Amino acid sequence: MKIRIDSSKCNSIIQGYSRFSNGMEDYWYYSDYTFETGKAYGLISEYMQGCMYLSYLIGGKIALEDGLEIYMDEQKANAERLNDISWNIEPYYEKYRNLIVRKSIEKALKKEIVSETFEQIAKVFTLTEPRYDRKLSQLSGERWRASTAIGYTLGKRIFYSPYKPSNHYAKMNQLPEIIKYLTDHDCLVLLPVGSDEYIPKCVDECIYICQKNKSQ
Repeated sequence: MKIRIDSSKCNSIIQGYSRFSNGMEDYWYYSDYTFETGKAYGLISEYMQGCMYLSYLIGGKIALEDGLEIYMDEQKANAERLNDISWNIEPYYEKYRNLIVRKSIEKALKKEIVSETFEQIAKVFTLTEPRYDRKLSQLSGERWRASTAIGYTLGKRIFYSPYKPSNHYAKMNQLPEIIKYLTDHDCLVLLPVGSDEYIPKCVDECIYICQKNKSQ
């Protein structure tokens, strides 16, 4: 699946702006991008320079305004449609922050959207048994892995995340294999980050978000 952002009909010279539920905010000048499922992207910019806005826009968290359009395989999509197939890797400020890991995965597996067993999911996403019965919000280092496991078993196709500084990814040794598993299963992964110092080991492509001069 290809997801294409078309800003050709935007009339405003003012950049997009959003304040997110985690208290962070971001600005983004309307631009055209194309993303594909089966790939992971590092969205590179300084904080409040567009990378988180773009991540949450594709995740369906930001309303399409001022003529901005998004197409999924050349069919126009709205924010609700994007949100239906998307999952925020960081669950802490989401409605599903209190899902219990094992219970939620086993419930999703009963829908048979994916073919794996719980044991296979736990191995792929490196979940640890002492944390199987904890809420996502009670986890720290394992929170992203457990959240992604639940999203995957629910059949989500787009996995997006909030802005993180580059050193956040220096210590996430299991993440590259988990992302590869997602992309091998035709998912799209978006990781907004402050620089490309560590992120290339996790993604297929880095996109550098450049802000335009206000005169442009």
